[in-house]
Amino acid sequence: MLNVLYEEFPESVSVHGVRYPIETDFREWIRFSELVEAEEVPWQIKCGLMLRWYKEGVPDDLESAIYALGDFLAARSLHPDGEIEEEHKSNGKPVFSFADDAGCIYAAFTGAYGIDLQKIQYMHWWKFKTLFDGLPDDTEIKQRMIYRSIDPKTIKDKNERKRVQKIQKEIALKKRTRKISDYEIGDVFS
Repeated sequence: MLNVLYEEFPESVSVHGVRYPIETDFREWIRFSELVEAEEVPWQIKCGLMLRWYKEGVPDDLESAIYALGDFLAARSLHPDGEIEEEHKSNGKPVFSFADDAGCIYAAFTGAYGIDLQKIQYMHWWKFKTLFDGLPDDTEIKQRMIYRSIDPKTIKDKNERKRVQKIQKEIALKKRTRKISDYEIGDVFS
């Protein structure tokens, strides 16, 4: 586990013990995330595009190269014991979208941290993720995430359930996304 208080964020990923420098700016990883979620792009093309995040050559083992990028995207080293939860999901559904919630995310970073995401020259992806996860619950993006994560069926009070459902309808994500499974990644390299 990486301790952000005294260890630097990585600038590379390891594939079979060899370090490969990669893009690390948050903007690039938001693009990467959107590429992964783009259902209209066939997986063979996605995988080829994902390899562009390697700066100085691509590992020979393409499957492991893609997995290494996926681990970097998820910032697995930031989680204790290598455990990672399905972040920002509830019941398998996403609770935020970089595309749909861009304005809320931008406003939250400006309000909470005084960081203008348009003007900042560079921010490491893991720093962005750490700050995003640490946004106060009263920011618009966190409120949206909270409401999207609620299962209305668990609300006993009829009026409250209707209120939550109305809010959920108003803030619903425009596009449902899905993540590639391990089997789908394996199929690409078969």
